[in-house]
Amino acid sequence: MVGSSSKVSARLCDISMSRSDTGYTRRACLKALCALPLLHYASDASAAGVPVRVVSLSWAGAQMLVSLGIAPLALTELADYPRIGALPPMPAGTIELGAHSEPNLELLQQLKPDLIVIDTNQQHLDARLRTIAPTFTIDIYNPQRGKPYARAVDETLRLGALLGHAEAAQRYLREVDRTLADRARTLSTLKHMPPVLLVDLYDDGRHLYLYGPNSMMQDVMDRLGVRNAWPGSTDSGYLLEGIEALAAYGDAQMLYISHGARDRVALHNLDRSVLWQHLPFVQAQRVRPLPGFFAYGSTASAVQFARELTAGLVALDTQAERTHG
Repeated sequence: MVGSSSKVSARLCDISMSRSDTGYTRRACLKALCALPLLHYASDASAAGVPVRVVSLSWAGAQMLVSLGIAPLALTELADYPRIGALPPMPAGTIELGAHSEPNLELLQQLKPDLIVIDTNQQHLDARLRTIAPTFTIDIYNPQRGKPYARAVDETLRLGALLGHAEAAQRYLREVDRTLADRARTLSTLKHMPPVLLVDLYDDGRHLYLYGPNSMMQDVMDRLGVRNAWPGSTDSGYLLEGIEALAAYGDAQMLYISHGARDRVALHNLDRSVLWQHLPFVQAQRVRPLPGFFAYGSTASAVQFARELTAGLVALDTQAERTHG
């Protein structure tokens, strides 16, 4: 048993140390070795087909676990996950663990997990969490490193390797590649493909959040061959911009990520703006909602966005055909 668990911790060190861009150090490797008594059960149980008790304080982490065929035992802010349209659905019986920033540590301890998956913005909890179980930190959205799609792929492989689901991770990612390639082929057949402004509406009717570099959506658009009309750069993947700046992108078509009731407020306020009404893509009715999704997720969010983006652009292409013949 000790030999098996040693291999698991050694593998964790190999994965961590080989990723020079993740910031993992020898200290991370030593932490993995210290966690050996707890980690060996997770790996051995997984290899034997026994359900592994993994808790995720991260929505992106929960998406990864489900993609690997592992049901998260518990998740933070579980009730909000389906409300924003996030996929895949969490399995029935998943336990609510409280707020992302302040998870219920007492309940977490009672659950006796084998592993706790966290986001980088939860690392202040790491020392406390490690008294309960080993932790696995997902690092996808990093302004200094960018490329969130590629990082999500790497993190899925890393988590799969740790939990003994390396083959499942590879199969899943091959399916993701096939899905994105299929959507790219569909879009390549469209006759009308103006550049796209991808936005979140802002309640005041005077601003919009524009998505660009360092966002998962930009990476997916690049893979699908869709040009972003907004040429700006961002550290966090988005930027709040006044609607007056949008006049420069008259040939674009706008797609906004839908947020239900909040959209109605924002659109009501936008409709009262003379400037908004005179924007070329508004006048040409090239504005369309995309069903809501988790914009800071893993490859599951990338697939969901690719599907919705393709559907939205196909609908706009059909509309253009009817208008222009």
